[in-house]
Amino acid sequence: MSNPDAEEEARQAMEPFLSQRLEQLGLDYETYGTYLIPLLLTEEDEDEWESVLELLRASSETHCDDTTVWNVLRTDLQKEWDEHQKGFQQKQKEQHEREEQLYQEQLERERQAALEAERLKVEREQEKKKASLEDAAKQALVARYGYDEEDDDEDGEDKEEEVVLTNKQVAELAMKEQQNELRKQSVTTKKEEQQKTAQAKLEKARLKEERRKKATKGERKR
Repeated sequence: MSNPDAEEEARQAMEPFLSQRLEQLGLDYETYGTYLIPLLLTEEDEDEWESVLELLRASSETHCDDTTVWNVLRTDLQKEWDEHQKGFQQKQKEQHEREEQLYQEQLERERQAALEAERLKVEREQEKKKASLEDAAKQALVARYGYDEEDDDEDGEDKEEEVVLTNKQVAELAMKEQQNELRKQSVTTKKEEQQKTAQAKLEKARLKEERRKKATKGERKR
């Protein structure tokens, strides 16, 4: 059973070639072209081809006595159809490759979007964690420096007055605390150096005393 869509495609593809060749052979394309198109879409049938070509030859007013020209028509028509099929298949292949490329590009865009979303998520979590740590550090400093000494209120009761610190004040307090730690380390180091110097002086005096005693002992022996 023939495929109407395939026949229509073949008719449109072969019309330029057949209309010219059949006219050269004294035949009307609209009338006789319909006999040839179905032969291109089925397996090669010699009997069918011979019947159609014989019909065309008998109907021709200019080439009814020429048998060779009809075999040439068959060969040229088949060659033209094969070229059309190759071109059609190549176009289908290129279209498939373009569609595949577009599909892969879409997948890559989706993959990049997913990676970017994951990166932003991690970045937000890190910022949130950093803010939490900074807030904890600030709270620790406020807990340490953010209250004045107990003072009596109007009723004579002890009350703690909370001092609200700005970020700048907290940073200054942290810097001050760091400087105090460095100062303590410096004082400790200075004391250690003084102790080392004193020990060195004592050791020097001890050695000097030992040399003096040895010298005195030697004189007594003489």
